[in-house]
Amino acid sequence: MGLPLQSIVVKCKQEYKNDEDPLGDILSMFRASPFSLNMFQQCPRQYKFQYIDGLKDIYRKPRPYFTMGNHVHATLKDFLSVVPVDERNLSKLENLLREKWRRYRKGFNDREDEKRWGGKALNQLRRFAQNQDISGTPFLVEDYHSVELTDTILLKGRIDRVDKEADGSLHIIDYKTGKVPEEINQTQLHIYALILSKKQNLPVRKASYLFLEAGEFRTLEPTAADLERAASYVIDLVNRICMEREYPATPNNYCGTCDFLEICPRKEEAVKLTINEDELDF
Repeated sequence: MGLPLQSIVVKCKQEYKNDEDPLGDILSMFRASPFSLNMFQQCPRQYKFQYIDGLKDIYRKPRPYFTMGNHVHATLKDFLSVVPVDERNLSKLENLLREKWRRYRKGFNDREDEKRWGGKALNQLRRFAQNQDISGTPFLVEDYHSVELTDTILLKGRIDRVDKEADGSLHIIDYKTGKVPEEINQTQLHIYALILSKKQNLPVRKASYLFLEAGEFRTLEPTAADLERAASYVIDLVNRICMEREYPATPNNYCGTCDFLEICPRKEEAVKLTINEDELDF
């Protein structure tokens, strides 16, 4: 019979560096997020380097797709929450992007590379302005949420946007600046719906990815059973994380985005699997 989760989590705490400790200041709470859980699922060794060994600040490198993605997200946040409705237009959206871009321009190989990624960002925002309703005011924009899933797990996440539908229900929208994948990550949307359902009295009826490059929605309608499965998924995965001792490196298509590739024990295999930056789906 294994240890109870409370004991596992307390034992787990001793392994983390202070600045990346997912248990935070409360001894008994393990802080989990869709991002960190997905990282562990994708590659336990990457999770260990970032959250247990605390190597993020040493090895972190600016990446063009992250710079572009961050600027697009920040632009849409301000456009929909700060700019008055009667001032919202394509010109305003483009100017907001340019303002943010001037403040941070790292991660590009050269000026031509920067121009190419800047063009991608502009095209995505132009498509957004042309195809989406820009006159509405979202219920929530780029908010961080955290809920106590159990006595030992604090589940947190940043939700890009939440709209209030005509029937009073909520619609979660997560922006994606990469390619539309063959199969979407339903678990992430279900976790967001789980978090929001515990923070709001209004029902969460829809959860969507909006792929800005394609201008396409991929929408789910979460059920109570979906949220129960999401909760079980988080609890089981936290248990696995705290019981893990080897944290094996797991080469995959996203290794090229990993900050720790140079110290990866399976670097030679990982490099061979890396896909083109333009094919990334986040």
